[in-house]
Amino acid sequence: MTTIVSGSPPTPNGDLHLGHLSGPYSGADILARARRLTGEESIYLVGSDIHQSYVPEKARERRVDAMALATSFDDEISRLFTTMGFSNAGYVRPRESDLHAAAVADFIGVLHASGKLEERTEDCLYCAPCDRYLFEAHVTGTCPFCGDDDCDANLCEKCAWPNVGTDLLEPRCNHCGTPPVLRPFTRLIFPLSRYADRLRGYHRTVVMSPQLESLAGELLEHGLPDIAVSHVTDWGVPVPVDGFPGQCVYVWAEMVPGYFAELAEALRAAGRDPGDWRRVWDEARVVQFFGWDNGYFHTLLFPALMMAYDPGLRLPAAWCANEFFLLDDEKFSTSREHAIWGSELLELVPADVVRFALAHDRPQFRRTNFTLRRFHDLVDGVLAGRWQGWLAGLFTALEEQAGGRIPGAAPTTAQRLFVAGLGTIAADGLAAYTVEQFSPRRAARTLRELVERATDFADGQSRLRRRAPGSPAALAGLAAEAQAAKLLAQLAAPIMPGFAQRLWTALGCTGAPVWDDLAPLRAGTPYGTDRQFFLPLPPDLASRLGRDTR
Repeated sequence: MTTIVSGSPPTPNGDLHLGHLSGPYSGADILARARRLTGEESIYLVGSDIHQSYVPEKARERRVDAMALATSFDDEISRLFTTMGFSNAGYVRPRESDLHAAAVADFIGVLHASGKLEERTEDCLYCAPCDRYLFEAHVTGTCPFCGDDDCDANLCEKCAWPNVGTDLLEPRCNHCGTPPVLRPFTRLIFPLSRYADRLRGYHRTVVMSPQLESLAGELLEHGLPDIAVSHVTDWGVPVPVDGFPGQCVYVWAEMVPGYFAELAEALRAAGRDPGDWRRVWDEARVVQFFGWDNGYFHTLLFPALMMAYDPGLRLPAAWCANEFFLLDDEKFSTSREHAIWGSELLELVPADVVRFALAHDRPQFRRTNFTLRRFHDLVDGVLAGRWQGWLAGLFTALEEQAGGRIPGAAPTTAQRLFVAGLGTIAADGLAAYTVEQFSPRRAARTLRELVERATDFADGQSRLRRRAPGSPAALAGLAAEAQAAKLLAQLAAPIMPGFAQRLWTALGCTGAPVWDDLAPLRAGTPYGTDRQFFLPLPPDLASRLGRDTR
C-alpha cells in the first residue's frame, strides 16, 4: 500500500528555525523514508502556506511587497528542505500551480453547489479608523478559553482552542491598536457543529496521540463552532462562487484541496497523470504531520470538510502531532531573536547530525529542550565518540585481519547469541517506524542501543583478536560485528540517510539501504574505504551562532 505523508504547509513570513524543523517536516520525512526502507511506496507532500494573513502583516511591518517577501522566504524554505535531505516530492507554491487553483475552485464550488456552505450575515470585528474587516493576524485579544492575552482571531496558540473572532476578550486592531466594533458582513459559513457525531465515530478509527485525542474530545464536548470559509481580504484565492466580491477563501479551508493539489503535482512531476490523484489518494494510507497547536484543524475542521465534499473520500488514517521544541527552556522567538535558524546551523554542521539530534529529542508527547551543550554531548560524545570509535575500530580490524573482505567462518556460541540479539533490536527499531507506533525518539535511542551492544561485543572479542588474530573464531566475530554495522545502516536510513548510505556502501552493499530481514553479509564481499563518518562539532559553534553554551 502507498503511504501519503503530508507536512503542514510552512508560512513564508520568516526563516525556519530548529523548532519548526523538529516537528512536522523532519517527522514526515522520517516516516516516508521508513516506509520506503521496507519496500512500500511513500509520497511526502508539502507546499507553501502563502495565503496566511501573517504574510501581508509581516510585509507591512517590514514595509516591503508581500509577494516579494513570500517568494524570498519560500525560496529559502525550499533550499533548507533540500539541505536537510528531506525527500518531499516537491515544494508546491499555490500562486504558481494551476492544479492548486483548480482544486480549490472545485472544492469550494462543490461544497457550495451541494448546500454544504451557507450564506450568513453576521456581526464581525471591524476597525473604523482603518476601515478594515479584522480577522486572524489583523486582530489580537484575550483567549476566551484559557485567558492568554496574545491570542489572534482564529486560534489560541497556547491552548489550541479555536475562536470565531467576536468571542475574543478585549480585542484590538493590530494596525492601529484601536478596539474594534461589530459590523455585519455576509460570508460563506461551514456548519461544522453538524458533523460532531460523524467526527466522533471517525476518531475511533484514527491513530493519534493521547493528548491529541484529549484535545479533540474536549472540543467536541464543548461544542464546535460554525466556521467562516470566506473573509473580506484581497490576500488569498478569490471566492470561486458568485455573490462574494472582495472576499477570499479562508486559508485553512484552502489547505484541504491544497493537499489534493500537492499530490496531483507530485504525480505530474513523476510523469504520471495528475488527474489520477483521487484514485491514488483513495487507495493510499494518509498520515498527516502538524504541530499540536494546529490539532483542531486537522482532527475536526479538515475531516469534516472532506466529509462534506465527498462522503466517499478516504480520510486520513493517522495524525502525528508534536509539542513545542524549546531553546534554552524558552519558546523560540523571532521578535526576541531567540532562535537558531536552520540555514545558519546547516552551514556549520552536517544535516545528518542535525537530523539525529532533532529525532533523539523530538517533542513527541511533551515539550523538549534544545541547548548547545546537549547538542555537543550528542554529537561529540555519541556520534563522533562512541559510534565513530566503534566503526573505525571495526574497519581497521577488517582490513588488518580479513584482507579487505567480509570474512566467512563458523561463529562461536557467544557470537551466535550476539547476532540473534540483533533481531530484538531490529524489531524495536522497525516498530518505531510504523504508523501505529511512530516515534523518532525511540528509533534514535534504538540506534544508540545497537551501537552500545556492538561496542560491548567488540570489547568482549578483543582478547581473542589479540591472542589469535586472523583465526576462524576472530574472523567470525568480525563478521558478526559487520552484521551489526549493516543493521545500523538500515535502521539509521530514515533518520540519517547520508550516513546510512555511506556506511551501507562501505560494507560493500549496493544501491540504497533496504530491509532484508537480517540477511547476512555475503562472505568475501570487498568493502569500501570510507572510515570517517563523524567529526566533533566546531569548538566555536556557539559564538558563530551568536549563542552561549548553556
